[in-house]
Amino acid sequence: MFTRSILLIFLFAACASLVDASALVWDQTEVRIEMEPDQEEARASFSVTNKGEKVVRIARVASNCGCTGTILNKKIILPGESTEIIATFSKGKRQGLNRNRLQVYLDSQADAVVTLKMNVQIPTLIEARPQIVYWSPESPKTSRQVRLAVDERYIDQILQIDYDRSQLTVTQEPGDPKNNDALVLSVEPKDFSKLYRGTITVYGSGPDGRKAETRVHAFVQP
Repeated sequence: MFTRSILLIFLFAACASLVDASALVWDQTEVRIEMEPDQEEARASFSVTNKGEKVVRIARVASNCGCTGTILNKKIILPGESTEIIATFSKGKRQGLNRNRLQVYLDSQADAVVTLKMNVQIPTLIEARPQIVYWSPESPKTSRQVRLAVDERYIDQILQIDYDRSQLTVTQEPGDPKNNDALVLSVEPKDFSKLYRGTITVYGSGPDGRKAETRVHAFVQP
């Protein structure tokens, strides 16, 4: 085993010149994953084969987001051999489409040899558009509309809307199915001359007791 390791190092040092990217054949360079609402982590596998005549060593894999990590099967790839890069994505509090990029660097090369793309779609169970309503001294003293949409695979009703009734007036009306709106809220401060920062919280439920919520932030700057 020791002798093989020494041999690999020797072969790599002898072949440290630039490697043509076409010598590395990837099974895929882009994946799309749709997570389940309760799923906290997603994984994707990228396999690469060294079709060239030189030994290749992967120096590092850089990510554009701290939410994405990598597990490298092995760094040194002899001619004809393969290795696997496993990308891991941690959801945290993220929603919607997350576009993650992994750049693979080889020894003695300043530029990435390939960019691997991991696109992760996280369900937004209740979506508020917009998520912030704001009134400034220059803006019209009128209500603001907030459209609420639900992912009908997981949420089938809006249960409750909480807000400070001493500061805001919030009315609701049915949304337009053509726009995928479950409800439309009309939000208006009771006093435009008073500084206010508050939150409207929308609660929903779905099959099997699933719960979800979203928040709309309201600001009044007199």
